[in-house]
Amino acid sequence: MVAKKGLVGLATVLGALFLLSTVAMAMGPKLMVDVGDVKKGRLQVKISAEGLKAGQEVGIRTMMGGVLSDVSFLVKPAVEKANDKGMVSTTWGIRGRTIKRLLKPGDHEVMLVDGDGKTLATAKLTIPAPKAN
Repeated sequence: MVAKKGLVGLATVLGALFLLSTVAMAMGPKLMVDVGDVKKGRLQVKISAEGLKAGQEVGIRTMMGGVLSDVSFLVKPAVEKANDKGMVSTTWGIRGRTIKRLLKPGDHEVMLVDGDGKTLATAKLTIPAPKAN
């Protein structure tokens, strides 16, 4: 009888910890990637994040040509820190040449990282196939 009460208590504590960790993960940073139109030979990709600490150092990374690449300086405005509301919003104009050589059409993962390179959030970037003429 005592063993059953101990197991019930342990199960209750473990369940509560699981729920708390799930809530904490849901409240973490969120990264959104929205692929727009081709403008002036560039694919316009809006990248935004929320749930960061105000002024937190961040960067944006993705695999390009088989190499993990920091693309924070390629976006306009450049991404260095979250604003005072814990948000980041920028646009990446990906050149056609980059798509042909480094970011082939298909799915790619974009990562939001902190100042130490730790991944805070990820999102899918889908490069569309070229339109047939």
